Amino acid sequence: MNTTEFMKEAYGVLYEIETGLRQYIELTMKTTYGVGWFIKAPLTMKYKPYTKHFDNFDYHELISMLRAYSCFDDIPKGVYSQLLMTVPTRNKIAHCKIVNEAEKVELQDTYKLLLKYISLPDEIIS
Repeated sequence: MNTTEFMKEAYGVLYEIETGLRQYIELTMKTTYGVGWFIKAPLTMKYKPYTKHFDNFDYHELISMLRAYSCFDDIPKGVYSQLLMTVPTRNKIAHCKIVNEAEKVELQDTYKLLLKYISLPDEIIS
């Protein structure tokens, strides 16, 4: 497989992780705090209001939300840790740096792990 195809596959897995995580967080927060969750949720936790829109949250900020709110307590700490380990790989992909096979496998493993705990599309596992 050439480098372009390899990177396209790695990006595809990352895309599914990040967008799936964003969708899961938004749905869970709406279910827990209601339609105005973006304003209500931080207030209930005595956090400062968010300064940017949820759609603009970076990957690491999405991951942090899993530990910030009790509605995500059913997500094991190991999933959170696995997601954190993918941040450097995510950054490499975002900045067009080539990832290696181990990093790609780490993304695939993270995706499979997430599938156990949150609803993500499962058609991209290779």
